[in-house]
Amino acid sequence: MKSLTFLIGVFLAFPLFSQESNDRVVISVKRNYKPKDTENAVLVFDWNELKKRVNNLKPSNLLLVDQHFVLPIEAKIIDANGDGKPESVTADVTFKSNEPVFGFMVSAKGQGSKVIREAITPDPRFEITYLVPYASNGQKIADRIIESTIHTYPDTKDLSIISPGKWTYEYGFFLNAAYVQYENTKNEKYLSYIKSWVDNFITTDGSWRDGVYDVEEYRLDDILPGRLCIYLYQKTGEEKYKKIADQFIAHLSRQPKTSEGGYWHKKIYPNQMWLDGIYMGDIFSTQYAAAFNEPHWFDEAVQQINLMYKHAYDPSTGLLFHGWDESKNKVWANQETGTSPEFWSRAVGWYAMALIDCLDYLPKDHPQRKNIELIFQKLCGSIRNFQDKKTGLWFQITDKGNLKDNWIETSSSAMFSYAFAKGANKGILDKSYTTAAEKAYSSILKNYIYQDNEGYVHLDQAVKVGSLNIKNSKGDYPYYIGGERRLDDYKGLAALLYASIELKK
Repeated sequence: MKSLTFLIGVFLAFPLFSQESNDRVVISVKRNYKPKDTENAVLVFDWNELKKRVNNLKPSNLLLVDQHFVLPIEAKIIDANGDGKPESVTADVTFKSNEPVFGFMVSAKGQGSKVIREAITPDPRFEITYLVPYASNGQKIADRIIESTIHTYPDTKDLSIISPGKWTYEYGFFLNAAYVQYENTKNEKYLSYIKSWVDNFITTDGSWRDGVYDVEEYRLDDILPGRLCIYLYQKTGEEKYKKIADQFIAHLSRQPKTSEGGYWHKKIYPNQMWLDGIYMGDIFSTQYAAAFNEPHWFDEAVQQINLMYKHAYDPSTGLLFHGWDESKNKVWANQETGTSPEFWSRAVGWYAMALIDCLDYLPKDHPQRKNIELIFQKLCGSIRNFQDKKTGLWFQITDKGNLKDNWIETSSSAMFSYAFAKGANKGILDKSYTTAAEKAYSSILKNYIYQDNEGYVHLDQAVKVGSLNIKNSKGDYPYYIGGERRLDDYKGLAALLYASIELKK
């Protein structure tokens, strides 16, 4: 126990941010079976694979860290022959969630591990991949991100590893970005991949396959992937995609609302508006309005944006709280304002991206366009105030980067980079925002992007989820700070892909 306590102290002295390119390796552990919520396991890593990737790694300085919860793990060095040439590193670990892929980091920043003479056989259920810090290979990063997904999940049925067989916003978010890159490159492989994913869920006559989508749940999250159906209808002319898009607009027309007309985030969250929901629903409705000449959906989207801003805006920081509850629930809502307690960076990122993306479709002469641009300008100015000077990135809780247990979060940092770059490219923000976007983007590449032996890329340190579900969240600082992090979270990869496209990387 003393050694583990010492390791924790050592780890905290070495933050994840690093100036070196070969001082660490991230290990991807894929569980090739249906994982349990909590599970103990023995992992075995090849010592020689680690040593050739990490400078100056020795048994006396090895540090092993669980990247999902950022906890040091006591490891043992296996030298079965006692010849002073270790064969492997082993550790007893607890998988604290049912994530199919876990990340671990090895560096030469610890106080070492015990060397033991013991034969040990790796568990064949675990697929081990060693990842090193990103290096350019001349290919555009946007293409590398898409190609890496296609390589990892060549069959799109396997892409939904988090929610198998379900229509999910995470992959819809990523594939929307991939479609933008398809339009830039005309790489038909990208279009085929996107079409294949959507076709997994719908029939040739434009009906849903059983069990993939239930409109009666009224989840705004389900609307986001519907943007793909508009793209695909415009590209292919196939009526099945138009029929699905029509079903989503019908869904929005019946979405439960607050007394002022604001969408509930989900039916199970009565009276609650979340920042996330603006991105999930309102870009779709503006895209639909533009594609099918139904201008009243522009007005509906603008109303949602304005209501969210009205109720979630904080004048002291210029940021927006994650959510607002008209009924002022007793779990997380401020009893005077109805707002949740904290500024969660990814939620702020969803809202910022929603504003700039809705402006792709909102007519130049729409009476609310200038107001939306003004909200976007004010919000981006406030976001930039909290950009970390050292890393160029943003913390999980936006305004509390001074607290030691707050941590750099990559998905929101990529979202802000994208919003800044696109705002500047559109002339809504000045060019200093391009500089801020570039700084954040470069920092993500240097410190949080890894690649395998074949050059396929992976993103680390994106938070898995942030919720205001009153059954499991108070929406407070400890809740967000304790959130599980992911290797290759598709919300993070999608945001990075969008930023790559906007910055022409």
